[in-house]
Amino acid sequence: MRFTSITLLVFWACSLIACSTSTPAPLTPTSVPPTPTGASPSGVLALEKEITLSTDGEVALSLRASAPGTAWNRLGAEAATISIHVDGAYKSDVVLFRGETSFTYETLVGNLNAGKHRVALYFEPTKSAPQAEEVRVDEITTRVYARIDPLYQVMAHAPILYGRDESRSSDTPLWMYHEITRDATATTMQYTIIFSNEDGGTVPDALMARWGRLTDIEWVYRVVLNAQGEVTRDEYQDKDHNTAIFRGRKDGQHPVLKDVTRNNLFADTGTSPYRFALVPTETLPDVAREEMMDQHPWTYRVMAEEWEREKQALTERTGDPDTRAVSDPRNYLYVEFRSNPASPSCDAKLALQVKLRGGERWYSSDHATDSLQIQSQGWRRGTIELPPGTTGNQIEALRFFVYPGKNSPNCALTFTDVRKAFLLNQDYVPGQSLLTWRGQQVLDADDTTPAPANFVLPFAN
Repeated sequence: MRFTSITLLVFWACSLIACSTSTPAPLTPTSVPPTPTGASPSGVLALEKEITLSTDGEVALSLRASAPGTAWNRLGAEAATISIHVDGAYKSDVVLFRGETSFTYETLVGNLNAGKHRVALYFEPTKSAPQAEEVRVDEITTRVYARIDPLYQVMAHAPILYGRDESRSSDTPLWMYHEITRDATATTMQYTIIFSNEDGGTVPDALMARWGRLTDIEWVYRVVLNAQGEVTRDEYQDKDHNTAIFRGRKDGQHPVLKDVTRNNLFADTGTSPYRFALVPTETLPDVAREEMMDQHPWTYRVMAEEWEREKQALTERTGDPDTRAVSDPRNYLYVEFRSNPASPSCDAKLALQVKLRGGERWYSSDHATDSLQIQSQGWRRGTIELPPGTTGNQIEALRFFVYPGKNSPNCALTFTDVRKAFLLNQDYVPGQSLLTWRGQQVLDADDTTPAPANFVLPFAN
């Protein structure tokens, strides 16, 4: 195993923090200090710093790091893992899923008092890919969310998640966001995590057709606070997709949960080698959840690279829209729309269809298969696979097609918006939207009603 030195640039976040700028110790086996009380580093000390906080608060650490020789799409070389320790206490792990690319990773380290604190980062070979031999940290910044900060309560109650044993390379937590609702007496905060993939549950072709992604997006934890900021109720999503009362332990005010299924659902007991404390700075606007991926387009690359590595037997090497098999995610048109059923019992489904200029064929998201059809209420994403190399100016029209429900066959869907339709570029970044629409169109598969079963939206020339 090879170890190299790390050069650290320390920056000041606002005026709350003062940091030492001494050179970190070299990455050698002899640089590992005795294991401090309450911590369990098993690796090699990557850096150790003393920080001075001028106020109490929830502290977030940002580190710009890379792992030479690793790549998320390469089996056995996926990523290196760094563990974070503060004052001798193990706080979290950071999986460097961007490999050799220098990237900024964020983690919460909990509520710290004003004063001096010791921060230590360890490269963890036993939590890393076999071919990961070193890490490099280019810079580190720290932010304190004091009690007067509008995001203080969001940070104070953010969940800590123990991953699965394979979290260093599969279904890795990538990003967490929050949503807030308020009324006269209470504030409700809900936290949602985007995972790099979904190993179980919804199959890949259905993920792409019905959700427009191969990542997994799951709400994790919800907490209700009264006007005094006290917890009156907290709950989480259990392994069966039910809402369960949280009865587990907390680290400060942070609930501690564990990912216990291959489709990333949770329990309020248990631990694993991987502890994640993501920083939920952003809130979801009134759009589809996948908007958070658009705002952080690197998630598409991580998604695609994990799919390439894990599902080689299922991946089409040459994309073919005639099959259900998932190909390169850059072969798809991604569509975000809003529709609502006529009644809560309505279970009508829909498909998205695309026509290219100069052709008669409609490429369909569902391949005439019920399990790939979308049952939609509110904002939703879906995708349609197109021939490899299709560009935006080749797309002529988008069609929505409604199928009758099984329990309530005579029900209608009302469409009000197409917010965006885009292709991924060669760097897996969402391109400019090719289509937007706002109006009202009722669709009904019942031939006895005047409403049509489909409607078409043309793309601009």
